[in-house]
Amino acid sequence: MNFVQRSIRGARRISLSHRAVGIGVTVAILLFGAAVFQMEKIMAMLSSGDTIRAEFSRGYKLEEYHSEVRIANATVGKVTDVKLTDHGTVLVSMKVDNDVRDILKSAPSAAIRPTTLLGGVYYVSLLPGGANGKFDGNTIPVQRTSVSVELDKVLSAVTPPAQKGVQSSISQLDGTLRQGGKESVRDLLNDAPGVLQPAGEVLGAARGTRPGTDLTELVEGLETTAVVLNRTDGQLSSIFTDMHRATAALAAGSQPLAESMTTMPDTLRTTRTGLGDLRGSLDLLTSTAESLRPTAKSLDSLLQDLDPVLVRARPLVSDTRTLLTDLRPLVQELIPTADKATQVLSNVRGPVLDRINGPIKQMVLSPWQGSGVYQDGGSSNRFYEELGYLGVNGAKVFQTHDQNGTHGRLMAGVGGRTLGGAAVPMSLEQYLESLGINQPPGPRSNSQSGGLLRFLMPPEESR
Repeated sequence: MNFVQRSIRGARRISLSHRAVGIGVTVAILLFGAAVFQMEKIMAMLSSGDTIRAEFSRGYKLEEYHSEVRIANATVGKVTDVKLTDHGTVLVSMKVDNDVRDILKSAPSAAIRPTTLLGGVYYVSLLPGGANGKFDGNTIPVQRTSVSVELDKVLSAVTPPAQKGVQSSISQLDGTLRQGGKESVRDLLNDAPGVLQPAGEVLGAARGTRPGTDLTELVEGLETTAVVLNRTDGQLSSIFTDMHRATAALAAGSQPLAESMTTMPDTLRTTRTGLGDLRGSLDLLTSTAESLRPTAKSLDSLLQDLDPVLVRARPLVSDTRTLLTDLRPLVQELIPTADKATQVLSNVRGPVLDRINGPIKQMVLSPWQGSGVYQDGGSSNRFYEELGYLGVNGAKVFQTHDQNGTHGRLMAGVGGRTLGGAAVPMSLEQYLESLGINQPPGPRSNSQSGGLLRFLMPPEESR
């Protein structure tokens, strides 16, 4: 009896243990299934990272813990919450990797994009923006977010006339391709490789000497420039307006500018030569400036003394202005006189001045030298000096006055050095010799006397 009871009790224990195992397995399977369905949520909750929020005009087809967060088509996180706000927008919470804030810079933007052109799975695309630095804010404002539009909605917005126009355009495109357009497209495709290769070289050159960083830094610099230009409303428009005015001014003066550019090489060469010649003057000026400093310092006292003089001279200058105004009619009347004087001087030029500067000047400045019968005669005095002596001696002749008027007083004798005579009387023979009538004694005569008898006697008797 005891054996039977013990057997029944053992069977009951075994059945109870199998039931517990079955229940445990069932619970485990249910938990595993739940974990599988909630795997993405669990993984998102357990993973490390930062939470970033973005406010969209509408949360189009975003799913919590299913929609991805991408930067440049690389997955960096998951959408963890999609919540409607009080003012009709949608606040989307995203859990992203730890280094995403550094990549986004100071003013990032966000957009909801589809994976295909016709829709499908949607994700949030984060775009870096702003100046270099870390994104410190928690929410991207709605001004920097956008929601994509599907192609079917775009097509549904097209009106029936527009649809007919599209159909007509397609028909015309088909006709164009049939009427030789295919050959043009074929030629384009044939020529494209030859064109694309240089284009590839240009694009390769655009990547810079450091392909991994140069183009990126260039884009970042352009982006920073765009942020600075858009920082103030109307600044970019003002820049383009001023640029338009500048280009219009350049276009208006294009001809003089082109001429200036044409002559610029010669001008630069001339300028370079002038600067080279000016170097010595500048060196001299530098050395002169050193010695000029004491003089410049002494000018201070002179300028102080000159200041009251200038104050006193101001009324005089004011009166001089009135005088100049009064003199203007006189100057205007002198203009015809100056023109006539210029004409007279023009007529005097040429033969008249040449004759005065030529034979007349030579005669006036030349001494008298005898020739012919007057050989070896003459004087060292010049012609104008002899005329002066003649005038003086002539005045002396008529210097006697009485009640009847002026009387001429003649003197018996002539001077040996003037045409008008001298106060010292000479002998008659000397007088005749001075006139060239009688030859002075010398080797040409046979005796030292008898000059006057030689003049009075015939030639035969003088011999």
